[in-house]
Amino acid sequence: MTKALTFVEIDIPYCALSYGVGACPAVLGVDSDMKCFNSPATCPVRPSFVDAPVTLRFAVNTAYLAESGIDAIGCIEDVSFTPGTVSLGKDLGTRASLRITMSDFPWGDAAPGFDKYLAERPYDPFKVGTFWGKFRARQPYLRSRPLRIIQGILGQTLADMETRHFLVESLDGPTKDNRFSIIAKDALKLADGDRAQAPVMSRGFLFVDIDEEATSAQITPAGIGDIEYPATGIVAIGGSEICSFTRTGDMLTLVRGQFNTEAASHSAGDRVQICIRYLSQDPADILADLLINYAGVPADYIPLTAWKTETTSFLRNLYTALIAEPTSVSTLAAELVEQGAFAVWWDDINKLIKLQVLRQIGTDVALFSDDVVMQGSLTATDQPDRRISQVWTYFAQINALKKVDDADNYRSCSATVDLQAEGDYGSPAIKKIYSRWIGEGGRAVANRVNDIQIGRFGQPPRKFKLDTMRGGRITPILGAGYKINARTIQDATGARIDLPAQITKLDPKPDRFGVELEEFRFTFLDLDGPRAVIFDLDTYNINARSIYDQFYPAPEEGDEVKLIVEEGVTVGSRSTDMPAMNIGDWPVGVIVRLIIRGRIQGRGGDGGNYRGSSILAEPGKDGGDALLTRSPIVIESDGGEIFGGGGGGGGNNVFIQGLGGGGGAGFNPGEAGAQQSRFGDTTYPQAGKRDAGGAGGTATFGGGLSSAGAGGGPGLPGEASGKSGGAAGTAIDGISFVTFDDVPDIRGPQIN
Repeated sequence: MTKALTFVEIDIPYCALSYGVGACPAVLGVDSDMKCFNSPATCPVRPSFVDAPVTLRFAVNTAYLAESGIDAIGCIEDVSFTPGTVSLGKDLGTRASLRITMSDFPWGDAAPGFDKYLAERPYDPFKVGTFWGKFRARQPYLRSRPLRIIQGILGQTLADMETRHFLVESLDGPTKDNRFSIIAKDALKLADGDRAQAPVMSRGFLFVDIDEEATSAQITPAGIGDIEYPATGIVAIGGSEICSFTRTGDMLTLVRGQFNTEAASHSAGDRVQICIRYLSQDPADILADLLINYAGVPADYIPLTAWKTETTSFLRNLYTALIAEPTSVSTLAAELVEQGAFAVWWDDINKLIKLQVLRQIGTDVALFSDDVVMQGSLTATDQPDRRISQVWTYFAQINALKKVDDADNYRSCSATVDLQAEGDYGSPAIKKIYSRWIGEGGRAVANRVNDIQIGRFGQPPRKFKLDTMRGGRITPILGAGYKINARTIQDATGARIDLPAQITKLDPKPDRFGVELEEFRFTFLDLDGPRAVIFDLDTYNINARSIYDQFYPAPEEGDEVKLIVEEGVTVGSRSTDMPAMNIGDWPVGVIVRLIIRGRIQGRGGDGGNYRGSSILAEPGKDGGDALLTRSPIVIESDGGEIFGGGGGGGGNNVFIQGLGGGGGAGFNPGEAGAQQSRFGDTTYPQAGKRDAGGAGGTATFGGGLSSAGAGGGPGLPGEASGKSGGAAGTAIDGISFVTFDDVPDIRGPQIN
């Protein structure tokens, strides 16, 4: 008969120093009435505590434990294990939980990790208290300390046995029936919101009131700047305004009203919260930062190189977000898991957090067939509540200080609907995703999220449970993909099929493995196809390469990139000094296709001014440019337009009449010029419009009509009248870099 052995090891904190000797400054009778037990809870000089952890080993007290030759305290009565679950593309799943129940007993304190000064005590420790009573008093701070369960058979060494790794969560007891329990969880428990928030709550607040014009602010309490605030960064003030800052001591120099918030007055005492910004980062890097720096997960639990190999091979998207308020790390991680379509779980054997992008299961994976599955153990369960026929992904968040799940806080939404499935099932099943991680221009990324969700859950996946013997042909691995072949799994003809599935729960029993799998459904996405940046809302002053870099890794020779301006959308400019769209710098050999279904339009030039009798009228201002490129691009058009900004109309000065020119057409249009007319009938100049220039001002004096120049229409110069009109903005600056598949409506000069 197999003789099973079970051990539990705990690494307890234990001070390497000796009381009052060398580096330990403790003085008996001054710092404490008796010597410590070398534990944090009993240390009278905690800043001097030097942790040299000691491993305590406990065992199930079998009759043959002594035969193993393995040193352990045989007090374990029961080990209860609840396996965690892997959530495929949804969240962080559920945590594995381990409860070890042990008997209490007298203890003489003579062992490593216990009483270093036993000989000096005025009492017999075996006659005072119990093992777990004294342990609880000396070691109350074990939360998150390493704990291992080791299972094997008589004759094996500890190294040959199966070891699974957990972290202590809590202690229970000792109870009146002389029992003590230790509860442990897997390492992802550290990300829960009750212990891990990102960003960390800032303790600084305004020392005095500031108004909306202030460019500096002092934070308090004194010295908090050097303690908590970086030299540069982003802060949210009073929960309503986001500012960038530089810091000297407790003084912040502010750039007000950033990230779609407005400068406002704030009162002394308003909180000043540090924000986190992730800009164009691989989700593997984001998740590692959240877990290590905000959840306290040991860095050696995270195989970042392997994570990034996975995401760069099978995901190839980057994410951007501003986190303006402390938010549960588990919530942020769950958003990334869902929107990146991957899975994250704790590998308790290898002591690693695993990350895997959801993708097709290979054809050569192991097969759970009749000769592997224990007879009668296979069951299948439908999961109709997981069906999805519509996915609405909201993206391009407006204000990071407003609710994440408020649809009004997003500029864009991608909606994917499977009408056939709704007809087949008789009703829709709607899922809403609110993405702070997908920015403006990210419709292609949002579409990918929708496609994966519909692909996986358009037909709800079944859940399978089975048992397989230890030592058999398959040693199951949590998170791995397999195939199942059973009499109950058939195609439409009744033939047995190999069904792909992924293990989402694994229960390592002494003689067998309890396995739970989810049927794997997946829509194959062509990662080698063109990467698209889609402009589906009116926007301004775009650098296309910078927008691309928010979503995708750096392009390489041979890659194809699509920049799409959708129908009814205008990419405009707020300044005549900046083009509406700058294509940006692209590596040689990258194919950039600009697909224009809407309009790219420069800003209109302002009309010429007249500001008083002592100042002559001014010429109209030049219109702004529409498109600038210094990289080769291919332009395709489907009713698209590229319009330079119209020039502003020239001002006019006739006798003592001062007339302002009209504004040029543009997106944004030019302003009307200033006007001063002293006599006669007057009409004032008009600002430009999107599709037409504004009229110049007029005045009638002495029977004669005087007028200033009208602003130019799209791609046209302003009219001269007294003073010259402004030049038309360039439609395309860099025409020698352009190849046309289809020529759009182009208005304005085309230059190199």
